[in-house]
Amino acid sequence: MIVTLDTTFFVSHYFSKDEETLSKTRKILYSCRKIGSKGILPTIVLGEFYVLTRKKAGRDVAEKYFMELMKSGLSITDMSAEIAKQAGILRLKYEEKIPWGDCIIAATGILNNASVIITEDPHFKQLKEIKAETLTEVKV
Repeated sequence: MIVTLDTTFFVSHYFSKDEETLSKTRKILYSCRKIGSKGILPTIVLGEFYVLTRKKAGRDVAEKYFMELMKSGLSITDMSAEIAKQAGILRLKYEEKIPWGDCIIAATGILNNASVIITEDPHFKQLKEIKAETLTEVKV
C-alpha cells in the first residue's frame, strides 16, 4: 500500500501528548517502511512542518526533526513539472478553495499512485481523486 503523509500527520506524531495518537503514528510509520509498502513524504510537507516546528519549538528542534524526516526511510518526493500541473488542475477544478500546498500534496500522492493521504486537514476530504483518512479512520 502506498500512503502520502500530510503535514498534520507529523504535527500529531511529534507534538501530540496522547499516547493512543503516538502509538498510531508510530505504527503507520513502521508500516510505511515495510517491504511492499511505501510512505510518500512530499517536499512541501518538509517545508511546512519545518516552519510549524520552528514556531512551536525553536530552531534546534526544527533542525532535529527535519533531519529525522530526511533519514526516516520515507520516499521524499520533490515537486516535478507533472506534479505542478496536476496541482494546478486540482486547484482549478475545486475553484481555488483548496490551498496550493494541499493541491501539491494531493497531486504528489495521485501521481505516485498512493491509495490514501493521512491527514487531519479537512480540505483533503473534498478531493474526489484520492482518498483522505484521519488518524482515527486509518486501519493499521
